[in-house]
Amino acid sequence: MRKPISKTSRKQKELSELQEIELLKSWIESQQPECGSNPMSLPPLPSDAPVGRVGPTIFSRYAGATRFDQLPISKKTKDALRQSKYIEMTDIQRASLPHALCGRDILGAAKTGSGKTLAFVIPLVEKLYRERWCPQDGVGSIILSPTREIASQTFDVLKAVGKHHNFSAGLLIGGRRDVEAEKERVNELNILVCTPGRLLQHMDETPNFDCSQLQV
Repeated sequence: MRKPISKTSRKQKELSELQEIELLKSWIESQQPECGSNPMSLPPLPSDAPVGRVGPTIFSRYAGATRFDQLPISKKTKDALRQSKYIEMTDIQRASLPHALCGRDILGAAKTGSGKTLAFVIPLVEKLYRERWCPQDGVGSIILSPTREIASQTFDVLKAVGKHHNFSAGLLIGGRRDVEAEKERVNELNILVCTPGRLLQHMDETPNFDCSQLQV
């Protein structure tokens, strides 16, 4: 049996997370790339470049980053990426993540296997983390995938990236017989990975299906 976490430890953890979130928000805002710019056109950051706060009010540049640990993302996400052997960013990730982390809309295209899924899953997870989203807040994000196979692959990436976070997530796809169980739990999930048909089914049939607080 696991030993219960003390109230003092919980408060210390919450304070640490709040401090990290404030740092991340300041870092993102102060160094956000110019709208419409291509971070790939900037000189790549050296692997040993200082990261994060480098002065009382100065933060490192993250447009031009080549490694995930150079980005303004949470320690939980960085740990999960490292444990999944994600170290160096691909071109689509280098081009899109600096803008996506600022909350900007991205239209991107790249060949299969180029890392597009990570390019949108990381900003999604980080947005909910900075908003201190929790299971009680309901649906905060919906990821639409055109096929069941792609939805399943996306869900696997989401589980890997979000393994240290406290979000609840669900895979909603056709061809499964547990739709009634989904209806009972869907409003308790923070992140939905679904196919269009299954999402429409819940919108039509699930009582009180609520996406009014959607963040991403």
